[in-house]
Amino acid sequence: MCKDIKNIVMRIFIALLVTCTFVVADQEKPCEETCEKEQSVVVTGIIPGSYAEDVGIREGDVIVTYNGVPVHCTNKLNALKESLETDSVEIVVKRDDRVISFVIPKGFIGVYIKEVVPDIDYDEDAVVIEGIGRLAWEAGESNSFMGALSRIVEYLKIKKDYTFLMGTSGAAFRILFHENWCPSSPDATVGFDCGTVALMSVGLQGEYLFYNKEAKNKQTMQKKILESIDKRMPVIAIDLITVAEWGLVVGYQKNGEELLVRTYFDKRKGYDIAEKFPWVVMTISQREGTIDDGENFKKSLRIAQELYETEKYEAYYSGIAALKYWINRLGEEDFGSLNDERYNDVMLANAWIYERLGHDRKIGAAYLKSFVTEFPQIEDDINALASIYEAEQRLIAEAGMIAPYPEQVQEGSDWTAEMRNKQIEILTQVLEQENEVYSIIKKINKKIEDSMP
Repeated sequence: MCKDIKNIVMRIFIALLVTCTFVVADQEKPCEETCEKEQSVVVTGIIPGSYAEDVGIREGDVIVTYNGVPVHCTNKLNALKESLETDSVEIVVKRDDRVISFVIPKGFIGVYIKEVVPDIDYDEDAVVIEGIGRLAWEAGESNSFMGALSRIVEYLKIKKDYTFLMGTSGAAFRILFHENWCPSSPDATVGFDCGTVALMSVGLQGEYLFYNKEAKNKQTMQKKILESIDKRMPVIAIDLITVAEWGLVVGYQKNGEELLVRTYFDKRKGYDIAEKFPWVVMTISQREGTIDDGENFKKSLRIAQELYETEKYEAYYSGIAALKYWINRLGEEDFGSLNDERYNDVMLANAWIYERLGHDRKIGAAYLKSFVTEFPQIEDDINALASIYEAEQRLIAEAGMIAPYPEQVQEGSDWTAEMRNKQIEILTQVLEQENEVYSIIKKINKKIEDSMP
């Protein structure tokens, strides 16, 4: 997962940053070369408390002009924003059949945006699985593997959601920190493989297939993908469009040379065409038997205990050890000796893992609460766990921007020692809370074990 840091950097640039309005999709190409006239820029979400919210910009608005200049892509918006010389700017949007003008101060606006192009016309030989829902960061599904699996679960009419998958797999309880500052640390499939556990919890099973150019196994993988689509079962895959992130193969055409996909980076309302052949896929099949929510919950707590107790999975520190290692690296790393590229990599990893820690703890609390009534004998313990996780999430959220992404600062030195010291302070408090969580989880597991016949 760490082999393509630059891809992960670009993903964060495009999709995750909530404190920057417009981002550059490809800085090496002039805007005129990367903007397609048939595409448009659509608002997919509004940041609370922003100028966009104040003036009434809405999700679904299509941005038509910025400062009087037509725009079709984020590159153009970014270029216009950077060149603005006035203190305010007019933004014109199209909303249904109306054209509306807004005037706001320059700088931060507060919208999520996505480039959208017209849907493709399928070839006559296309094989397509209809009805697969969209993937979107703004939906709160920041674990892309679990987001992709959620769409399959919906398609199969299994009544489980993203929160259930995150909890039952152990992903919502997990902290992983790569020994060399890799942003892949929160991925569901690295270190302890939460992805496989999630599948099993909803009556599914998966087989990983890895693309190896030297082994020349593309044809074999392609055959497996097409066989799954022919059986009307989507395939989970990574690195389909733009950057290395999990998505879904949902169809094919041109005898399988073109894969039809759902990803977090789709520019169409419908399915998109893969830009690359994935380097990892998971084909899925259904298992026999029923889904036992109670057993899944108990198993998830056993997994949680293992994650807290295990010091390391390969290159990934885990649980309590991960927090301690992270705190030490923040305090002892000689950041001044890093070259610009490495500095940005470290800053990115720190920001993403920190953001995901807050997100995962919020999801973990929701998961725990959903089982309170199912286990009255440990209700107080479950509520105590959920409360601690909620407190952790608030602690991280209320600390402000102390773990910035590279694009949030003008210079690397803007990620100051003071900010890192504040993050160390926050993570030290989190560590105390996590030790308490671990103690409660052990107690719950002991109670469950003692109650078994």
